[in-house]
Amino acid sequence: MQTIEITRDNWQSFFDQVSRALRGKLIQIEVDSLELGAQIEVDKLSLNGLTYDVKDDAFIVSTDEIEHVIRSPQQIFAADGSDGINSLKVHSADGTEQIINFSEPLALPPSNQEESA
Repeated sequence: MQTIEITRDNWQSFFDQVSRALRGKLIQIEVDSLELGAQIEVDKLSLNGLTYDVKDDAFIVSTDEIEHVIRSPQQIFAADGSDGINSLKVHSADGTEQIINFSEPLALPPSNQEESA
C-alpha cells in the first residue's frame, strides 16, 4: 500500500476524477480528535461523490443519506491498494483527523427465483 499527499492545488480536479471511480463504494468515516477520541461518524453508506469547495474551503463527502462536511482541510492523503484508492485521511485546521475508508458492497448470491426460471 502506498500513501501520497494530494496537494491543495489539485484537490478539485483529483476529487472530480476519483469520485467517478469510487461512486457506489461503501464508506466508513472515522473522526479522531483530542476531545472525543476516535468515533465512527458514518458506516456503510454508498458514496455519491467527493468534492472540494474552494469558495467555502470545505471537503464534502456525499451519500444518498448525508453530506459529511470537513471544514478548513489542511492536508489530504490517499492510500492506494491493489484495487485503487482504499482510504483518504484529512487533517483539519482544528486538529481533527478524519479517515474515509472505501469498500466494495457485498455481492448477493442469486435468489432462488432466478435459479428456477
